[in-house]
Amino acid sequence: MDCANCGGRYRSVTGICQGCPMWEAIGLSSLEERLYRLLLRDPKITPDEAARRLESSPETVGAALARLQETGLMESDPLSGFRPADPRMAIGSAIRRRRAELDRLAVEAEELATDFQEGLLRADPGRVIEVVEGAAAAGRKVAELAAQAQEEILAIDTPPYATSGTSIDAESAALARGVRVRALYSSLVLDIPKKLDEIRQVTALGEQARILAEVPIKLILVDRSTALLPLTDREEGVRFTSVVVGRSALTNALVALFETLWREASPVWGNGTGAIDGVDQQILELLAVGMKDEAILRQLGMSERTLRRRIATLLSRLGATGRFQAGVQAARKGWI
Repeated sequence: MDCANCGGRYRSVTGICQGCPMWEAIGLSSLEERLYRLLLRDPKITPDEAARRLESSPETVGAALARLQETGLMESDPLSGFRPADPRMAIGSAIRRRRAELDRLAVEAEELATDFQEGLLRADPGRVIEVVEGAAAAGRKVAELAAQAQEEILAIDTPPYATSGTSIDAESAALARGVRVRALYSSLVLDIPKKLDEIRQVTALGEQARILAEVPIKLILVDRSTALLPLTDREEGVRFTSVVVGRSALTNALVALFETLWREASPVWGNGTGAIDGVDQQILELLAVGMKDEAILRQLGMSERTLRRRIATLLSRLGATGRFQAGVQAARKGWI
């Protein structure tokens, strides 16, 4: 039966076409593949006989043999000069080499993407910057960017807030995918109970949160290459305008701004006073944000029995009747 792709015949049993360029994935031509298969079946065949069977010239077959040796599918033999290598080992090694080459190409692609964005910026700045009108549209854009995040989300957050829910849901989904999230909050959020509840939710899921007395801007940075930031200072109504900025010198500057502010900021839940040891302080901080036992065990790497014993001791010392209350009272005492 002929192959619909290349017109070649299928191999029996497997149904794999002999003519399709499957071996090109490891850098071999169709002739080199056919020569290798021929040598596997008849290792003592001479180059001239191989050329005759493959209906090719001796020079072409000689070049194909050299290529097979280069890729590790042929090895030296003291009698015949060459022999086919075990395909399980040789093809596996060729696949690993090609994967390494593709990994290097992926790194190169990132560098080329920077050149591409710079070229776009010079030729047509409008393709690098997208204007977003209205708070609702900005919220949808935040969710879209968070859904696209692969490695990291950096955020700077401060009141006022016109919408809620969308960003929390988007961030929770990103955290569940293993995306690292660092958020820097203005101290103004401490006066907004609903916002504090939201921060407890996302920190319980893994967000790293810090607080600063004043932050200069709201900002979302995804994978250090795409940023969303406001152009106006109010979110109410359709007059609120934001921009999405692609990879550029501006996004590099925004990353640098975030990192500078992050170093100056303090953990949202405080650093503690030294009244308890470091492990108990961590436990109380995690209790304060509502983290469950399973998550605390994963975070601290201790046994369930040890965790329960430490929690019981802390509840007794604080005179608390519940875990969340223990976190609140520890905060009031300055323990966390």
